[in-house]
Amino acid sequence: INEAMKLGTDNDHGHDFVQDFETRYLPKARGPIITGWGEIDSITRGGLGKRELGVVVAPTGAGKSMALVHIGSRAVAMGKTVIHYTLELAETTIGLRYDSAITGVPLSMTFEYKDQIKEKITNIEGQLIVKEYPTKSATTKTLENHLDRLRQKGVEPDMIIVDYIQLMRGSLNYKDGRVQEVSEITQGLKAIAKELSIPVVALSQLSRQVEQRDNKKPQLSDLRESGSIE
Repeated sequence: INEAMKLGTDNDHGHDFVQDFETRYLPKARGPIITGWGEIDSITRGGLGKRELGVVVAPTGAGKSMALVHIGSRAVAMGKTVIHYTLELAETTIGLRYDSAITGVPLSMTFEYKDQIKEKITNIEGQLIVKEYPTKSATTKTLENHLDRLRQKGVEPDMIIVDYIQLMRGSLNYKDGRVQEVSEITQGLKAIAKELSIPVVALSQLSRQVEQRDNKKPQLSDLRESGSIE
């Protein structure tokens, strides 16, 4: 009975300071996935690496969702497996945007060039799965369960994209408002990135107060409220 109870338990007892000395000096590869934007890739040392959470922050109407599609399309072009979670737009809408981003066909002309697009995307090396959840219905646990089901089917993600943080739901009812809930969601996404050792890219909406400013520049408190920093 004791042996049976041990099955499935965590056998990692931690880092032994003396016995595990050499492991501290092993080279650690980030294995970054490029964003496709030279300046951003330079700042981030080649893009987003394993176990890292990147947050795209901007006000409404700035093209944040298209930015996520661009990042995802570059990863797919590199032969990576991308899981894109959408909580606002339909799966097919996101799929059309990837059609445009991967092939270079303008979004307004995708139906006109349908056959050419199909031929191009059939030969891409990577894999893309777009999963839609109704607004405010999915928690980070929801995403974890979906990822577990994918992995059971042999689909191992290389990058996760979430569109977007404010449309997710926390696991608790917070009395102090939305900031705590967003913080919990952000921490949950970081945990997924660390658990799977892959980058997670999420989108975060800036508050209306930022949009009403003359310069529209976010302040430190705005970024903290959006979940992009703690």
